[in-house]
Amino acid sequence: MITQKLRYQPTATFTTIALWVLIPQLAGAQSVNQPTIQAPPIIFNNPNPPDRGSPTGRQRGGASRGPCRQFEALTALVPVTQGTVWGQTVSDRPAFWFHVPSSLTEKTPIEFVVQDAADNYVYKTRLTAPGTKSGLLQLPMPNTAPPLTVNQPYFWTLSVYCDPNKPSAAVFVKGMIQRVTPDAAFQNRLKNTPALEQARLYAEKGIWYNAVNTLAELYRAKPGDRQLASTWITLLQQTNLGHLTTVPFSSCCTLKR
Repeated sequence: MITQKLRYQPTATFTTIALWVLIPQLAGAQSVNQPTIQAPPIIFNNPNPPDRGSPTGRQRGGASRGPCRQFEALTALVPVTQGTVWGQTVSDRPAFWFHVPSSLTEKTPIEFVVQDAADNYVYKTRLTAPGTKSGLLQLPMPNTAPPLTVNQPYFWTLSVYCDPNKPSAAVFVKGMIQRVTPDAAFQNRLKNTPALEQARLYAEKGIWYNAVNTLAELYRAKPGDRQLASTWITLLQQTNLGHLTTVPFSSCCTLKR
């Protein structure tokens, strides 16, 4: 009988195990050296308002007394440019954003109106919204309202009737909005573009109402998203609204004609 001597030879199994251990470590080492890709910042290029003279608008509610004192910080999320509260939109029925500093009840109705340059009402609604908490509130124009005409100025007013015994003491904010038509090149840039990038493009073009509404909708849906939070803070800080960056979103109601 011939006896064969057995020699130990490493098998592929050990080689495979070694690679499984080393590959993640190598990948991790490489990722450390990879540059961090950051999204481009949002930059709002505020255009000059049209020369309409007075009134210039009112961004904040101002000092009040009695039960209206809790609403004196009422604020419109609209820039103040050259003393005028105003912004542009590409929407025929835009959405407006406000900071309501105190909860609404049955005894504190709100009124929102949009008027043309001749003071005709384009849209007007008055309603109570009990249970609405303090926070950032969206008030969109409904589809039943007439569309805004391009290149025509419109004036809006939000009033909170906070003193049932004295309606004239209502706290209010007001400003101007103008619908514009973007050029073909800008419209092409918007096509097939993610919503966050659309917000950046609107801001770059100086179209405030669409920039803030697009970004607010995104951030409200994903409040834990760091990129959205950073972009939201940057946009508000550029328009002297930085004190509202930590204010939560609230919900109100469906406006009616």
